[in-house]
Amino acid sequence: MIDIDTLIRQVSPGDPRLCEALMGAYYNFVYSLAASFFYDPDDREDTAQEVFIRAALHIDRYQPGTSIKSWLAQITINLCRDRYRRARVRRRLLEVLKALSLQAAPPSPTPEEALIQNESQHKLKRAVDALDDKHRLPVLLRYQHGLSVPEIAHALDLSEGTVYSRLHYAHLKLRQSYGGSPAEPGTCEEEAE
Repeated sequence: MIDIDTLIRQVSPGDPRLCEALMGAYYNFVYSLAASFFYDPDDREDTAQEVFIRAALHIDRYQPGTSIKSWLAQITINLCRDRYRRARVRRRLLEVLKALSLQAAPPSPTPEEALIQNESQHKLKRAVDALDDKHRLPVLLRYQHGLSVPEIAHALDLSEGTVYSRLHYAHLKLRQSYGGSPAEPGTCEEEAE
């Protein structure tokens, strides 16, 4: 078996043979060092693999003749600290997001409220479906798809005034179907084209 210092002088950074040689000689050392930071065997394993990959990729930073074991220890400690720091930041972020979602979440409706809301939505959908096309399309584009009046005008090849007019008369018809005050006789027919 070839000496690691000799192999380092013969290969270029990233050579898989170097990674294999380093793992064969120092895996147990690096794994046990990572175990002093992490309880989870997966974290230890991931860290150890990353140490050897980094060492092989950055072998040009190693000074031949010095202790490769201490160089690998330095890489391991730095990686463990980074992983530990990232995990701590991730935990804090999740705690903050969880707290925000609990604060921002509206209270769940009672079953009765949910039933009333569901019935109301179905009634509105039926009322919108009952509108004629020239009134239904602007309502759907505006409220279901979020288009602005200029966008609706462009999509339907209408003037903006006509879109406003159709939305207005659609509102009147919807209000009437919900039991509100009926539209004045003849107003819907007087709509601008």
